[in-house]
Amino acid sequence: MAEVHEIADGIFRISSFGPQAPLEFAQFLIKDERPLLFHTGQRALFPDTLAAVKSLVDPAAIRYISWSHLEADECGALNEFLAVAPDAEPVHGQVGKMLSIDDFFDRPVKPMGDEEVLDLGKNKLRFLITPHVPHAWDAILVFEETTRTLFCSDLFTVFGKPAPVTESSGVEQAIEALKQLPGYLPIGPHTGAVFDRLEALRPKVLAGHHSSAFTGDAVQALRDLRGEMYKFAGVR
Repeated sequence: MAEVHEIADGIFRISSFGPQAPLEFAQFLIKDERPLLFHTGQRALFPDTLAAVKSLVDPAAIRYISWSHLEADECGALNEFLAVAPDAEPVHGQVGKMLSIDDFFDRPVKPMGDEEVLDLGKNKLRFLITPHVPHAWDAILVFEETTRTLFCSDLFTVFGKPAPVTESSGVEQAIEALKQLPGYLPIGPHTGAVFDRLEALRPKVLAGHHSSAFTGDAVQALRDLRGEMYKFAGVR
């Protein structure tokens, strides 16, 4: 069964371990006037994820569904969620819309521009177009402005089952995972520009897809991760 933990006011982490890799997969529900699900997980996880969503809201009330980049663990169950959420609208960045995503899903995708904000009610979700961070040309990250929660996708990926919420950044474990996954995160000059933007947001919570929700010094954690990634890749 998926586990549910509130990581910020009205933001819930829905996590499942596996099914095929030694990773935890976290989806996030923002419970608001217009609820939003960020990540759907793979289709294999759909029954468990749906049950967890039902414990928080009526799935039919979901208004938006979004994700970072086109991968099975990010949006594999999107069509399944659209089937139970008749008013839900898929939302992604303009690059993803341009490339391919409308061809995969049963409803047209609403494109968001860089820095454009989606009003959920109390919560305001800012979309950041971040090509190749964490990876893939269509990549986006999103920042919830009210709670200052940064949904950072595959940054901070760790192996195993991490604590749901922690004040330990896990940078060392993330770099160890990166060493075992050559090419997982393409690191280059573009990376620094994105990290500059993320640090400038001054987030209070880092909500990763394969990591704990980090509630310590998020800006320092981002700086540390950037520095260690650059060392690993030999980038100056």
